[in-house]
This record gives sequence, structure tokens and C-alpha cells, in this order.
Amino acid sequence: MSSVRSANGPNSRKSTLSDSVSSTFVLSEAMLRRSQRLQSNGYYGSQGEPLISYKETLCRIFKRRRPHPGLDNIDQDTVEYNTDDCDTVDYNNDDFVDYSSDSSRGLFRAIKALGLLVLMLAFCFGLIFSIGGLKMDFSTPFMSEYLMNGHEQVERQVQELQRELMDLRKRIDFLLPVGDRMPNFALEELGAEIVKEQSSASYLSEQAGLKLLGLTLIPAKPPCVSPRVVIQGRAPMVPGACWSFAGSQGHLTIKLPYSIAISHVTLGQISKMVSPSGKVSSAPRMFSVFGKRALDDSGVHLGTFVYDENGDPLQTFRIPDDKVDVIRYITLHVLNNWGNREYSCLYNFRVHGKLA
Repeated sequence: MSSVRSANGPNSRKSTLSDSVSSTFVLSEAMLRRSQRLQSNGYYGSQGEPLISYKETLCRIFKRRRPHPGLDNIDQDTVEYNTDDCDTVDYNNDDFVDYSSDSSRGLFRAIKALGLLVLMLAFCFGLIFSIGGLKMDFSTPFMSEYLMNGHEQVERQVQELQRELMDLRKRIDFLLPVGDRMPNFALEELGAEIVKEQSSASYLSEQAGLKLLGLTLIPAKPPCVSPRVVIQGRAPMVPGACWSFAGSQGHLTIKLPYSIAISHVTLGQISKMVSPSGKVSSAPRMFSVFGKRALDDSGVHLGTFVYDENGDPLQTFRIPDDKVDVIRYITLHVLNNWGNREYSCLYNFRVHGKLA
């Protein structure tokens, strides 16, 4: 037994020694194949086995970066990596999931496609509802009440707009004279004419223009303004742009372009504010209007009116209903003025009505 022990003892020690040497060599070889970076971070045990199993993608080789002034002592492994530093992965571990496999990628793509499809459908339905492409049931009490409230609100807004429009029209009517809101048939541009044979003569002043030893050599007569100015409808009316006749009484006959059923007449003069003298003494005060169908007719008295020197520049007068008649010629007869005994002036005269 002792021989056997002596014979087996050295062999067994040799085999044990050789096993330990081989295991140490294998361990050292395995350790050499491990990444120094992972070893320094404690990813391997004392026997060289990895403590954490995961899949590590291939490492790319980065270009050498310029060292930062404050990082001169950083290990070169933090700047340059090689595929040799990449560790093997334990794919047999149950906790490992390979997300890069074809089946996983196909599943993720299917989920993304389904999500996009749902979003597109939601967008399409929202667009259709927004443009009213789908019919909605308005018979429900909620929708009926909603529509009634909307209709009442719109009706109230329309009524408010109508009231504002009426107020605006009243303001405009207040700003515009009545004569500017009716058609004027005694207008030269429409074809109205002055009948000079049945009108007063124009007033001419005889103030001396040149005197010598108290004798008037050349009388200076101001230019005569034609009576056409009365039917030209000039606006605004300025001092001096009028037709004047001598004295406080005179008449002017106008041929209208059409036969009309007369309803109103308007007499226009300058106001005291624009008059150089601050007065309108030459303006007509009381005047009468006569109408006739033909020039040879005797004429029909349409009314007598009074022009207010303190009123608006344009003053409109209504023809009495019992005297409304169809006329083609009209005569304005001035009975007196506001104090000027030398002459009277007419700036504007208008005739209103409807075509007969």
C-alpha cells in the first residue's frame, strides 16, 4: 500500500500541478482577451467571468480628438476605441432580449405603421366633420336649443345693425340739405335753359373808372354775370358768383329739360358768415313761383315763399298738394329783398319733382 501511495503520490501531485498551471494559463489568456476598460470598471469577477451579461454593439473607431487643456491625464482608451475592446456577450442568458433581430424589427415597424394609420384616420374624420361633409342629427333637444340660440343671436345682431344704419342715415340726412337729396331738373347739365325773353335784364354798375377834373371819362362797368350761373349748380357758393338784376323786384324764367310733376323748389344764397359785409341784403326775401306747360301759357301760381336770411344757405320749399301740376317752364318772381335797394342777387335755384 505504501508503494502504491508512493507511486501514485508524485503522479497525482504532478497532475494537480499541471492542471493548476493550465488553468492559470487559461485564466491569464482569458484575462488578456478581456477589455482593460471593462476590467477597470469591475465587470469581471476574480475568475475572469463577466458579472453582467448584455449585448454590446460593435465599437467604432473614433478619430483622435485634441486633448482638452484640463484633461491631459485621461487614459488614451477614453479617446480611441477599437473593436478589440468589445466584449463578448452571453446570448444564452434568459434576461437577454435581442432587439435587433428581424422579428423584433418587424414587430416595431408594424406598431409604427398601425399608429400612423390611426392618426391619419383621426385627421380625416376631423377634417370631414369640420367642413360639414357628414350629416349630423339636429333633431336632438341639445342641438335644437343650440340652433335656436344661434338664430336668436344672429337676429339680434341684424336688428342692431339695422338700427345703427338708420341712425347713420339720419345723421347723413342732417348733414345734407334737403335739396341735395332730391333730383334737380333745373340743371344746365341736364338740358335746362334760361329764357332771356321772359327774364329781367342783368344789373350793370355805373361807377366811374377814370375821372379828370371831376368829369367821368371812362365808366368802369364790372363784368356782367350770365343768369346761367343760377342753373349751373355750383358748389360751394362763393360771394360774387351770382346773377344780379336792378332793384328789389325781378323775374327769371327757366325751360326744364323734361315735363315734370313739380313737388319742391330750392333757393340758394350765400350765408352771412362768408359774406364780406356780414350781410345778405341783396338776397330775395319773398318770392313766388309760376309754372306753365308751354311758353305762351298764362302760367299757374304754385306758391309764395319767404327765404330766411338767418337760415341755411340752401332752403327748400314744398309746393302745396292742391297746386301740384305738370309743367315744362317755371318762372321765379322776386317780390322784395332784405334791404338792398340798388340790386338783388340770385345764386342758385332748383326744381324738384318726378318725370311726368
